[in-house]
Amino acid sequence: MPNPTPIRRAAAAQLNGKPPKAAERVAAELRHQIVTGRLKPGDKLHPESVLQTEFAISRPTMREALRLLESESLISISRGKHGGARVSTIDLGAVARQVGVFLQVQGTTLQDVWLARTIFEPPAAGMLAVHHDPAAIAELEANIAEAKEAARSDLIRYADLSAEFSLLITRHCGNRTLDLLASLIFDIIRRQHEDVTERTITRASVDKLRQQSIRSREQAVELMRSGDAVATERFWREHLLHMRDLVLAAYDGSVTIDVLSEPARKPRAVGKVRRAAPVVAARS
Repeated sequence: MPNPTPIRRAAAAQLNGKPPKAAERVAAELRHQIVTGRLKPGDKLHPESVLQTEFAISRPTMREALRLLESESLISISRGKHGGARVSTIDLGAVARQVGVFLQVQGTTLQDVWLARTIFEPPAAGMLAVHHDPAAIAELEANIAEAKEAARSDLIRYADLSAEFSLLITRHCGNRTLDLLASLIFDIIRRQHEDVTERTITRASVDKLRQQSIRSREQAVELMRSGDAVATERFWREHLLHMRDLVLAAYDGSVTIDVLSEPARKPRAVGKVRRAAPVVAARS
């Protein structure tokens, strides 16, 4: 289990009748300024000596507070004459990696991840249908067009595009929370798509399923364009359930996901794999 954040430790200390440590108190104040926008990405914090005076703390305490913020990727600290602490842009990729590791530590299964997808992706698809933003529809269609080409020449790229199609749905649904939740587990989904591709690379029958999946995505886009939110949501849920059954047939769905291992690539049936990203979904 990851250590509690400084703000949670401070809150717990207050509940226990103990004041938070000075470093945690200072870190909490600076964190608040970053989150509320008073300090923006790229802004440089005052020199340590100025911050020490401002918060009436010692130099070691100030440095501990800055290290806490640095460990949360909220600031970066550079040394030297022109060094100092600067507010960072939050790295969602780093957060997603932590989420993946946390889920694995908790014993989360691939079946569990798919259940989450069937809960939030279909409503997101329905919301996108309500908006039927032409730019969003065009991006989804471009994804399908590229996937068709990749299905003939680059199956790993095809796997990535299949996962990305789902991410585009949540990205354009109009709800930032759903978009964030989907982004946090996207890498797990992408790796699983790649791993399934590796496992089934020599099966000629899989190409038929691949073409069916492309047609399903085309049909989903047509429903989104029509503006029928109910039909779109129902269709995408049925598609995900069908794909879940196919995917879990290649795995033991009760096995814990594995976001760390990187098995060796196998030769694929068509063309060349253009890149070698990690391709892990579940531990066998």
